[in-house]
Amino acid sequence: MAGRMSGPKALFHWLAEARYTWVALKVILVAMVVSLRPQTPESVIRLTGLVLQVLGIATVIWGISATRALFGRPSLASKLGSWLGRCPLLRKNVTIAVGAASLSISGCRAKAHSTHRPGPDPTIEARIESLERNVVLIHDRISNTEKEMDNEFRKMSESLMGEEHTRKIEDDAIRERLEATGTGGVHISAIGAAWLFVGVVLSTAAIEIANLLQ
Repeated sequence: MAGRMSGPKALFHWLAEARYTWVALKVILVAMVVSLRPQTPESVIRLTGLVLQVLGIATVIWGISATRALFGRPSLASKLGSWLGRCPLLRKNVTIAVGAASLSISGCRAKAHSTHRPGPDPTIEARIESLERNVVLIHDRISNTEKEMDNEFRKMSESLMGEEHTRKIEDDAIRERLEATGTGGVHISAIGAAWLFVGVVLSTAAIEIANLLQ
């Protein structure tokens, strides 16, 4: 059963790859059916060609809007609305924004280190014991410093790896956007060119075509 379903699904996906071609051909087919019927008046043929030309020009706006959306820019309609909204003749409401300022104080972290003193008039044994304790304190201090440095180095390494990964993702996204900008609008231009071509032919040769259909 799965083998039987794979054939139609594969055919459907194969046909879906040329969906823009089917859209262009569908519009042209509708225009042909409307304008190339027997006894079709010249005005209908000419207006059909005009509609195709307008649709072809509209694909230019479509391509510009798609490119702007690809780079996260506002649409042409929103830009037009924003421009009209800034018209000096329109009455505007003045809005006063009150912002609250916040003050953050970061504290400094201080470290205290202790040493062992033998005391006043120490004996040799007291001095040796004091030295031994100080050696242990120094060793512990060095060990703690090494641990802190290792932690900082590990954090820096993880941060650098994260930044490198993020930069790679951003570079790939920019490369995809540039590639889509250069090649992604070809299908829109092809649709517009096909509609303009058929529209110009119908509008220019409307009288001749109407005479042939009489």
